[in-house]
Amino acid sequence: MRARPVRTALLAVAALGLLPLTATPATAEAQPETGGRQHIAIHEGTDPAGPLLAAAYLRCFPTGGSHPTPEASCLKLALANGDYARVPQIRRACTRIYQPVTVVTHGTWHGRTTAYQHTYANQCIANAESGDIFNLTPWND
Repeated sequence: MRARPVRTALLAVAALGLLPLTATPATAEAQPETGGRQHIAIHEGTDPAGPLLAAAYLRCFPTGGSHPTPEASCLKLALANGDYARVPQIRRACTRIYQPVTVVTHGTWHGRTTAYQHTYANQCIANAESGDIFNLTPWND
């Protein structure tokens, strides 16, 4: 008679998450990431096969990675729902010197796969049009 209340109590404790029902390691099922992960590469020229000028890894919510300004960049990406083409631009004067750069990004944003590629007339324009997300070194414009 006594075994039934003990088993019921153990099941109640397990349901509250205080006692695991199975003996699995805590890291077996990692929590899904809520933000995004982006790899950003900037290549010289009009082709992504051109020489690599700079690259960074950007992690959002929680922020981190090798990007020089992850907090600001993640906020700008959040405003655009992860779409680089919709990131608010910065108004700044850039030279008219044609030194094209091609930006290639890939990663995830809130569980969906993302990819972006665009050729800009020069790095200053790439920085301005991306709200400085593509300002990886950072360059002084």
